[in-house]
Amino acid sequence: MAWALFGSQERGVLEMIEHSGSHRVTAIVGGALLDEALTRTVTERLRKHADIADKLFKVNGPLGNTVPKIDLLYMLYGIDDATRKGLYGIAEVRNFFAHNLDASFDSTKPKFVDGMSKLTMHEGRTKYPHHLKKGADSEHPIESIRNVRDRFVVNLKIGLIALMSDRVSHKTWSSEPG
Repeated sequence: MAWALFGSQERGVLEMIEHSGSHRVTAIVGGALLDEALTRTVTERLRKHADIADKLFKVNGPLGNTVPKIDLLYMLYGIDDATRKGLYGIAEVRNFFAHNLDASFDSTKPKFVDGMSKLTMHEGRTKYPHHLKKGADSEHPIESIRNVRDRFVVNLKIGLIALMSDRVSHKTWSSEPG
């Protein structure tokens, strides 16, 4: 299955694959991929203005963190509620790994378990969604989920596909359908 990515994200996926034994790399790089895709998706829904975009999306700016971007995209009808909750879960797992040196996908700590409980975008699906056709399935089957890390990665892929699907469904720099 090809990941729903744009050029600069390919390095992150390679890092995840090359360091697949590292739970921390998977969670933090996966969270960074999500954040970058959210920034691009939300930015392309707004008027093109680099100075204002830089102000909004800078670290500690109004849209500098992952969750406000998820919320804004949801309010723009870019993602549905199930996807919104799944993206929250990915962000929470990423934050858990970023702030806990002993973090692993085997953790039973409540913050981790709560974040993982939101990763349900794969449930009831046998195939990944189509990245160009919102609401349609692709021909790519979802891999077997053998462990918690697999569940994180599969949900990350589904989330990235949802974001790409939104990007291609609108004219760039506009909320007008494409």
